[in-house]
Amino acid sequence: MLALRFAVLALAATLSLPAFAQELTEDQAAEAMDFAMHDAVFTLYHETGHLLVHELGLPVLGKEEDAADALAVVLILKNTVDDTEMFNTLIDAADGWYLQAEQTTGEGIDDLSYYDDHSLDIQRAYAMVCMMVGADAGEFAETADVYEMDADRQGACSGVYEQAESSWMSVLAPHVAAEPGPEIPITYDDAGDYEVFAEELKSRHILEDLAEFLQTNFTLPEGIAMQAVQCGQPNAFYDWGEHKMTYCYELAAQMYQLDADWYLNGGDEGSDEQSEDDAAGTGTDATDGIAGIAGSKGG
Repeated sequence: MLALRFAVLALAATLSLPAFAQELTEDQAAEAMDFAMHDAVFTLYHETGHLLVHELGLPVLGKEEDAADALAVVLILKNTVDDTEMFNTLIDAADGWYLQAEQTTGEGIDDLSYYDDHSLDIQRAYAMVCMMVGADAGEFAETADVYEMDADRQGACSGVYEQAESSWMSVLAPHVAAEPGPEIPITYDDAGDYEVFAEELKSRHILEDLAEFLQTNFTLPEGIAMQAVQCGQPNAFYDWGEHKMTYCYELAAQMYQLDADWYLNGGDEGSDEQSEDDAAGTGTDATDGIAGIAGSKGG
């Protein structure tokens, strides 16, 4: 993580972040960028769920959006080599849903889209934390505690994770590739004001790593592609008509601002003790700054 942090700071010196970022410390700006990129990883794995469902003709019982969330957690747990990066990616993604839920409910209950294809943001946050603690209680029990998930519920989450993992692995098993398939091309369109986020996506090889994972592990048809573009709104989606996964630069900017707002509103005031523990070697190795302290954002 340290090397990535210095890379972000060097990049920020030459590319312009939004004006509000000037109010952040260097460490806060680096953490906000990590937050945005971790969300990008989760989001692209989520869209991978849609890609696999439609390209492989997989059955989905229930909401496809919820199934894609579950697959994203399973794949990140299974395929992230760096345990610290895996830990921080999942926690930042859950915290992102929590923070977005706080923004939404702050506007009033009438603004909640109960009819949406997605579950409510707060439901997605807690579902993710349940999957996480169900997969590895030793690693994520503290996170579940911070989310005020009681012991009985945490215990039941192991069954939730096992069901999701076994279901996805069962339907994917017939489509596991014996050898790498067709290359998945990646394009980065002009990012304009979002160039700093485009460069960060490239430097971390987020799309490239996902493309390699897909073409190495699954028998997919030719013609699948990925792109990062300006969309006019924060979004990401898989278009099964065009066989193309799209990540919008605006989404990275939105998540960066979400985390920056948390800092600017004093959200990290309670994290000094944690930082001192980490510096003394008594904190959790996997926590890096605010990453891993879900409750300082959400609880």
